[in-house]
Amino acid sequence: MRATEMFPAKRTFAALVLAVSVIAGAASARAASYRDTLTGWADRLDTVAAELESTPDQPITRIGSGATLKKGMSGERVGLLTQRLIELGHLSADQRTEFFDATVDTAVRAFQQAQGMKIDGLVGGGTRVALDRSPREAAAQMRRSATAMREFRDTEPDTVLLVNLPSQTTTLVRDGEEALTMRAIVGRPSRETPLLRDRITHIIVNPTWTVPPTVLKEDKLPMLRAKGTPGIEHAAVYLDGEQVEPGTVDWNSVSPGRVRIVQQPGDHNALGRFRFNLTNPYNIYLHGTNEPRLFDREIRTISSGCVRLQDARHMAEVLLADVNIAPDRLDRMLNKPEPQWVKLARPVPVRFVYWTATVEDGGQIGDGQTGGSRIRLHPDVYDLIDETTPVPDQTTAQRA
Repeated sequence: MRATEMFPAKRTFAALVLAVSVIAGAASARAASYRDTLTGWADRLDTVAAELESTPDQPITRIGSGATLKKGMSGERVGLLTQRLIELGHLSADQRTEFFDATVDTAVRAFQQAQGMKIDGLVGGGTRVALDRSPREAAAQMRRSATAMREFRDTEPDTVLLVNLPSQTTTLVRDGEEALTMRAIVGRPSRETPLLRDRITHIIVNPTWTVPPTVLKEDKLPMLRAKGTPGIEHAAVYLDGEQVEPGTVDWNSVSPGRVRIVQQPGDHNALGRFRFNLTNPYNIYLHGTNEPRLFDREIRTISSGCVRLQDARHMAEVLLADVNIAPDRLDRMLNKPEPQWVKLARPVPVRFVYWTATVEDGGQIGDGQTGGSRIRLHPDVYDLIDETTPVPDQTTAQRA
């Protein structure tokens, strides 16, 4: 079915934007190989992109950056928001207002539902970016992602762990089939997660956390100087290699290179209960977390560069099965107080990618949808997309 056939004959601008996120027929991606899945996704992205590219240009009111807009607020940006909602067909022309009332809240929620986003009525970063996006910008995202997916399909091994930074998700592909997918937390724009090609060599159960140099210099040493504490639960502080009581030291004259802070294992640990070691020189790795509530956020670019996994235990169980560590044995390991290193029988390739358009099974990543799939467009979180680069042409992008 063509995207435009899912809407009435009158092709409103709202309908065209909704076309990028409508629920399609029941997907069979899980039964197919991951390479076949990527082929289907890329083809679908190109098809919808072609529909969007064929539409006439329409006026777009940009809301612009700023504080999160929510019910009860008022001002010029609320006026821009309601004008944009009028353009998208979620409000009528006579409903333009500069007051974020219940009617505006309902319209925002309807837009979020259509986009497969968290339905909370808050116009934060993710919702604002989606509202500000034009059909041609959406089409360009789809074209670039479709090309990248085909390249990934043709070049990567059958077993690979894929971290997509714009969607903030992690997928494990084993022997050509998707084994699991979960939400992730990635680096904030000021501390980007790099686009690495790496591999997991070891898993640490009950890891300690040694504060990395950037976090130590920019966050923890200033806190030591201001409050005499690093603000980390169950942490040992070392000065020139010797453990010290932090409140007894004048940290104002101490350089970062003389300080080391190590948090002990446990549920309080910033890495959670699992660390997945990579081999890169940037101290980037995957791990769990002691703050699971953060995965409820729509935009999860909040780490210092490492990747936090929503269900690190599940990932560990799948990978440790190759070295005959069953869940009951893993429980016994978790009950021990010290870190335990496990070397994988075969390193697992890891690829960090930058796909700003994806196709997701309904409900798979917590979007509240079931029984089908939807196209999702994600923010250019690290501002890596060069808009001057030509978008791949559909006729040359699609190939067997």
